[in-house]
Amino acid sequence: MTAMEASMSVVTLSFVIVGVLALVALAWGFRVARSRDSFAELIRRRKAGARISSMAELVDGRNHIPVALTLEQSQIFYESSDLQAKLDIARLDEVEYDSEQGTGKNILRLRAHGQSFQFVLDASAAREWAVLLPSHRFGEATQ
Repeated sequence: MTAMEASMSVVTLSFVIVGVLALVALAWGFRVARSRDSFAELIRRRKAGARISSMAELVDGRNHIPVALTLEQSQIFYESSDLQAKLDIARLDEVEYDSEQGTGKNILRLRAHGQSFQFVLDASAAREWAVLLPSHRFGEATQ
């Protein structure tokens, strides 16, 4: 192999690597755009019966799972393309809101029958949720 052939193969390999990286970036961008569209569709589907519906992250250990979080008259739904779940408001033992000062995250914490569900909300959504679903504990009057 001559020096010219070696430099041509390095250039060719560089173009192939750049091409593969570009394809990966395009696929990732498409996936992100598609996931936003699917969450918008989940929110739009529940909009008719919803008191509020917003994007959130379900905290499951170290995992933060993006979900569409919807408050209806008697239930709370949290959904993604892989998950459809609901909680009956009447069965909630506690509703709590927390703002983590260091991170700026707003947490909605729901407890029902010894299980805790935590959702990360943006600041404006957390304020709206707090108005529509006030903090309370089982047996206490709603504030």
